[in-house]
Amino acid sequence: MRYYSTSRRSPETSLTQAVVHCVAPDGGVYMPVSVPRIPAAFFNNIDQLSLPDIAYVVANSLFGGDVDAAVLKKITAESFNFQIPLVPVGSGMYALELFHGPSLSFKDVGTRFLARLYRHLARQSGTSRINVLVATTGNSGSAIANAFRGLDGVDVFILFPRGKLTRMQEAQFATLGANTHPIEVRGTIDDCNRLVDTALLDPALNKALHLTSANSLNPGRVLPQIVYFFWACAQLKASGMDPRHVSFAMPCGNLSNVTAAVMARRMGASMGSVTGACSPGVFADVMTGAPVPPFDLSRGYPANLPRLLDLCGGTADGLRGEVNFKVFTAQEQEEAVSLVESVYGYTAEPRSASAIASIMPGVSESSPGVALVNTHPAKVLDRMTSITGHSIELPLQLTGFMARPHVKEKIDPTLPALRKILLKTN
Repeated sequence: MRYYSTSRRSPETSLTQAVVHCVAPDGGVYMPVSVPRIPAAFFNNIDQLSLPDIAYVVANSLFGGDVDAAVLKKITAESFNFQIPLVPVGSGMYALELFHGPSLSFKDVGTRFLARLYRHLARQSGTSRINVLVATTGNSGSAIANAFRGLDGVDVFILFPRGKLTRMQEAQFATLGANTHPIEVRGTIDDCNRLVDTALLDPALNKALHLTSANSLNPGRVLPQIVYFFWACAQLKASGMDPRHVSFAMPCGNLSNVTAAVMARRMGASMGSVTGACSPGVFADVMTGAPVPPFDLSRGYPANLPRLLDLCGGTADGLRGEVNFKVFTAQEQEEAVSLVESVYGYTAEPRSASAIASIMPGVSESSPGVALVNTHPAKVLDRMTSITGHSIELPLQLTGFMARPHVKEKIDPTLPALRKILLKTN
């Protein structure tokens, strides 16, 4: 499979280049030149297959031309080795819980797959060492750090803004040691993103250090998320439902899950409508009729919007015809938590609660809905306690992280400061 840049000013490239150097030279993000369709026969008994089996079929359709079958089977088995249950919450509403992995976030799936794919591709290409850069406000950093922890030939540098993470969020990556290097930046998350983007586009630094990213800029992070939707369809079918008549909803940030949902449909997944529950910003503006702005990751631009637009014919009108949306402010997200608890007795963190709330009016026993629940509510413990007025039980993973000492570097938001740490470590 060849990969093209969404900015279309760079030549097509291989899977290895698209994953190991995930930002194209022209500043675009990579997409496969074609979306493979899985044969219809696969769906006849999909409800009898395990999650790793379904993941292998999807991954083999996408990567089988570039990765040996035995290697790919091992990668999927190790990446999808925790449960992703479809939980009935009442009145035709189902929650696809994506938070049962080691960092309690949906990002565990993509990062675990990517980490193992990295290791294979790097060895295959003769690259002795890779340096992974990521900017985070919480979930990405912990998922990536845990996914890459202890892998030979990989160092992970996690940039986060000073004073913007809770001690619990920071503990999930600042206590791991080994090949994980937390960097507290005296600035904002935009400063962190700018530093990562600038470093990734610096030719000299890339040549010396083989820099890459493990956030959703990377196609190897996003494409495994397609599996969620095939797995949801399998569970729906096993429960006697026709997935074609089931509406799907998900929280929106960088649009990785919305992109994966649209790709799943292109690959043959039987799904009803797709709704993104989003915050005010670029995606909401585009969906309400604003022109699509130039791709600029330093200004809160969703990393997957170029991919999503390409999947939908390259136009905002095509996107609006494929995906529904509902905008939630921070206050409305909190109101969604209370609404979901009062109607269903189900506790979801604010962004996931907004996904549930976005399709509630149209969901019934005869017209079911599935909402992706991205994150365990305990990961935003203080906010959830304030909203709900009751305690949230801490999973064992979180109590384990909190007991360990934090180790981190501190820098000003400048490329020379980041470069110094990168060179020192390497």
